[in-house]
Formats: sequence, structure tokens, C-alpha cells
Amino acid sequence: MGLNSFEEDWTRDKFQLINKRNVHQSHYTQSLIAEALRVGMIPIEFVDDVQMQVRGILEDRLRELRRVSSAAVDEECAKKQLDSIFYSVDTYLLGFHDPMYAINALQAMCVEDMYREGQKAVKSLICETIALSVKAKKTRIQTDNAAYNKTLDEEIRSYLNRYNYRYAGQTVVQTLTYPLTDGESRLNGIHYLRDYLNRFLTENRFVAMFDPEEKSLLFETYAQIHAVDMVTMRVNFFSIVINHALGASMLGKYTGILVLTEEEVSTLYQMLHRKTTRELEHMTTDAIHAITADLKPEPAVAAYLNGHAKQLVSRLVKARDAGEDAVLFIPSDPKALFKI
Repeated sequence: MGLNSFEEDWTRDKFQLINKRNVHQSHYTQSLIAEALRVGMIPIEFVDDVQMQVRGILEDRLRELRRVSSAAVDEECAKKQLDSIFYSVDTYLLGFHDPMYAINALQAMCVEDMYREGQKAVKSLICETIALSVKAKKTRIQTDNAAYNKTLDEEIRSYLNRYNYRYAGQTVVQTLTYPLTDGESRLNGIHYLRDYLNRFLTENRFVAMFDPEEKSLLFETYAQIHAVDMVTMRVNFFSIVINHALGASMLGKYTGILVLTEEEVSTLYQMLHRKTTRELEHMTTDAIHAITADLKPEPAVAAYLNGHAKQLVSRLVKARDAGEDAVLFIPSDPKALFKI
């Protein structure tokens, strides 16, 4: 009993040495093993054993491919199959949500079992992603924008139809046209699409909290100012809306009003010109609190706003430094609302 307690303490001490920055979701198993080896949690013999087990699974996969496929099973094909095997094992180990538990599973299970459990987990993620795509359609923004509508109505379905979880689980089938505020995800396979849809859905829910006519006026004015066509432009709607909610807060207005007059936009840029970066950080924090208090978004949306605080500060700093060339806020005539 005392020995087990000693081993637990030893493992815990070793785990505290693990640098989580060295453990990456996109190649979780391999980076986890490398880090556990570095701190002495596992011996090199363990790594050799894992490699032997993976090689056995790979050989079985390649034999199966030779039976069912007319394409050449060459070195490139073997590399893709190896990546696919690790993708399934990664997915299983990521399910523990903690590197310590994942390392324990690595030590306690054979790779074949983790691989099979990972395949089940990937299939479960596909079902979850399909459900997210249905929710995304239910919260869609009414717009003529082609990138937004094409992604929602065509590309997501195409991705799911073409996704081969068994032989190419790690593959990003296609990059989706409509951009999110954070840009491209670093995730692979079904993790990429699930992450995209989670963020897409959250952004939709935030944008849905504002008046449709004000949004329509804002997006159309944005297109005019940037000399682009509303239908063909590739722009993230959440970014435009959050910028204006931020501006309304800075002016002391109700943050649910998106329309900013030319005078208000001029006042905002004058305010920015006088602020230090630290002051802009405080303003952003206060603005997010104001938006949350005014609009009372659901927890996931509120967390998303807080998660973008640094990005919002960066936008304010860039707008401050750009001076007259800044285009963070879009002025529009409130009278135009009566014409919509």
C-alpha cells in the first residue's frame, strides 16, 4: 500500500514538470510521449514498444488497402495511413481532457485498443458536428452574402460527405469560404469542422441579438465604404458588429444600438488618439462588461466575448495608430433606417 502511495507521489511530481506548451492537439499522442519521456515519466523502452505496436497496425492497414484499392500503396500512402492511425489515438486520448490521465491511459492500454476507441470517438464527433450544422442553419444571419450562404448551405455538407474518418481522419477536406473572426483553425479533420461550427454558431447567436434593420444598414454601409459588393465580399459579420457594440460602450450609449453617426465616429477616433494601450485595455474590459450587462447573452457567448478581449484591444491600438486612415467604425445616417 505504501509503495503505491509512493508511486503516485512520484508520478505527480514528474507530471508537474510537464510543459503543457509542448503538448499539441494536432499531434497529441506524439508530443505527449515526447514530453513524458523528457521529464522521465516513461522509459525509452516504452516508446520503442509503442512504435512497434503502431507499426503492426500500419501493416494491417496497408494489407487491407492493397486488397480493396487499385491505387498504389507507396511511401506517401503509408505516411497518410500512419497519420490517420495517430489521429484516432489522439482523439481517444484528448477525451481525457488532461495530459496526466492521457499518459496513464497510454501506459495502461495497448495501442490497438486506443486506436479502436479513437475510431468510435471520431464517429461520435461526426454525429456531434452534424448536429452543430443543423443548429447553425437555425441561427443563420439573413444576408445575400455569397461566402456566408455558400459555406452554410453547401460547403459544410460537402465536407461531411467527403470526410473519410477511417483512412484519412486527419485530412482537412476543404477550407470553408466564410471567414471567422479568429481566422483559420490549426486543427485537423473533423476537429477542424466541429471547432469551426462551434465558433460560427456562437458568432451567429451574438449577431442575432441586434436589430435586423440596423445590421442590414451596417453591412451595406461597410460594403460601400470599402468599395466592395455586399454579395461577393468576404468579411466576418461578428467582427463588424462587435466593433460597433464596443464603440457604443466607449460613447456611454446602450451597446445594443449599432448605428454610429459621423460625429460619433469622429469622437471615437479622438478618444482613441488620447489613450495609452493600458487605458485601451481597461476600456475594452469595461466595454465587454457593458455589452454583457445590456444584452445578457448566454454564457457561451459571454465567454466568447471575453476570449476576444486581446483581439479587440489590438484593433483599438491599430485604429489609434492609423489616425485618419482608421476604418474600425463605420459611420451611417440613422435616417437611412426609415428607408429600409
